[in-house]
Amino acid sequence: MSLGNVWGGESRIFKDETKLYPEYIPEKLPHRKNHLLELVRIFRPFITKPGSMPTRAALVGPSGTGKTVTVLKFGDILRRMVRRRQLPLDVAFVIVNCYIYKTAFAIYREIANALGVSVPRRGFSKSEVLRLIISQLENEDRYMLLAIDEADFLAKSSRDDALYDLTRLTEARMSRKPRVSLIVILRNPLSALTLDPHIRSTLAHHVIKFNPYSKKEIEDILWARVEEGAIYESAVSEEVIEAIGALVGHDMGGQGDARLALEILLNAGRIAESKGKSCIEVEDVRVAFSNVIPFPREILHHLEPHEALLLYALAMLLEERRYVNWVTTGMLERAYRELCEDLGVSARAHTMVWGYIQQLRNRGIVKTKLSTKGRGRTTQISLPGVPLGPLKEELAKVIESKLGVRVF
Repeated sequence: MSLGNVWGGESRIFKDETKLYPEYIPEKLPHRKNHLLELVRIFRPFITKPGSMPTRAALVGPSGTGKTVTVLKFGDILRRMVRRRQLPLDVAFVIVNCYIYKTAFAIYREIANALGVSVPRRGFSKSEVLRLIISQLENEDRYMLLAIDEADFLAKSSRDDALYDLTRLTEARMSRKPRVSLIVILRNPLSALTLDPHIRSTLAHHVIKFNPYSKKEIEDILWARVEEGAIYESAVSEEVIEAIGALVGHDMGGQGDARLALEILLNAGRIAESKGKSCIEVEDVRVAFSNVIPFPREILHHLEPHEALLLYALAMLLEERRYVNWVTTGMLERAYRELCEDLGVSARAHTMVWGYIQQLRNRGIVKTKLSTKGRGRTTQISLPGVPLGPLKEELAKVIESKLGVRVF
């Protein structure tokens, strides 16, 4: 691809790749609607009866489980309702990421700036900045819903005074009436145990848990972004989306991380585009995933010779079927026997081949699933996270070193 095409030509894959970026707030939140409704329920008293009572909530779950985007969506809804004057109060939604703003002063300064209060980097104490925040809200008769993202960084003993101060902002004694409500976003539930008891008790009443996404949920999230116009529908197939789901889905041994899934789809699209293709292939997904989470090649050198042959046969089979991500164990065994015959090596019996498949799965090199399509139940096997070309090259070296035969 020439530089001219990079800058000027229209993409044949992406309609709007920014809709795959972490910062994008999607129109739909698959499998997080109930979490959004729970936020609405928790903060309804604060919003419908201004100044009556502050509300605090904790959102807890691993990275990429939708905590931040759910809060951003909630804040987006609030902003729109304020603009349309559909609320009985003027509420500012402010979110601060503690990974970016690592000190208490930096956090307070960012909150003040978001409210339109300019605070220089030097010359003010932390307590003075907090008073400026409250004064600004009182002078403008406004309220604030404050979200503290990545609060795990504040949960450490040296920094939790910031979180203590922010919880105090919600209390009536800081102003004539409660003007601040708080959302604390935590990755690790154990982080809450390290907090000051006062902070822990204020957050304990409303805790929303975010579990890792399953394979099906990851697929739904990716299809929702396609429908919103991130990628042309003709440029992505069910096999591609399913391959990402199999890599990332928590029920498939993955992290259940939607951000990772979106990053893989974005990078797979860029890889396909760099090769001049008009659609993403499963191999592009494998390459994209290996760029994010490299496959440990040293594992291959500890394989039994016939495990390596079986894996090579699987790579060949998937390479021949560019748009397929799963093959049956029957297809794999036939390909393995043909490879052994071509190399002049005696193939192992069916029960041993089945044992090799189980060992490869247990090591996390391949994935298997049961399929009920057609007659009876069939086991299918896949290599979703490893680029096939480099895998074959490495396996060829292993086979040659252990069996003394050169793979063509």
